[in-house]
Amino acid sequence: MEPHDKVMRLFHMLLSAGEPVTLLNSYRGFPVAHKATILTLEQGYVAIGIHEHQAVSMALEGKTFIQSSWLPEVVRASVMAVDIAKKRAVLTEFEPGGSEIGKRSTIRVFPRDPLEADIYDGRRRLSGKIADISTSGVGVFTFAAYVYGDLSFELNKEVFVDFRLPTTDAVVRFHGVVTSVADKQDAHLHRLGVHIFPNPEVQPLLDAYIKQRQDETERELTLIFQSMCQERATQG
Repeated sequence: MEPHDKVMRLFHMLLSAGEPVTLLNSYRGFPVAHKATILTLEQGYVAIGIHEHQAVSMALEGKTFIQSSWLPEVVRASVMAVDIAKKRAVLTEFEPGGSEIGKRSTIRVFPRDPLEADIYDGRRRLSGKIADISTSGVGVFTFAAYVYGDLSFELNKEVFVDFRLPTTDAVVRFHGVVTSVADKQDAHLHRLGVHIFPNPEVQPLLDAYIKQRQDETERELTLIFQSMCQERATQG
């Protein structure tokens, strides 16, 4: 049996049992994951009922990932069409989604406004901007490639990251370890991934900021959904 046929057979079983699946997308780095209902299957296409936030992210990304205990692994699907107002989509081109999809256990958010950051490794201090942040990690863009050429922080190097959260006037310091270093081609940028270890005083500040950005992102998704519905109604 071909992999595609096997997946379709499993979808038929889910449809017959009335079992929902979970769809996985992202918006500005924020995970969008909601239950969805399989409505119909026909000639390799799956019609599915979805959450309004999922509808927006699927329309923007053109793909989604399907997760279910009935499936042997996460399945990637292309989005053929999305009816925003009816909160329905048609999926096709199913293939394995990869072993890492759906495993992120913490919410990562992007700053609404630029957050200046300083990184210190005991030998030098570099300035940068926060790319994204979670309760266990932070991504930082630096111009180290431009200023120092090939010089960069090393993997597993202990560092301190200092920046000011919008929810507080104080500069907070995180102790961490560099887990990734990526060059941004033609931009003279490095992106550093740092696993951080917030202390008990800083942790509540970080939690409050991430919750604030989560709420703001969800409100933004709702506004985009309403705007898309109005645009569709105007077009008839």
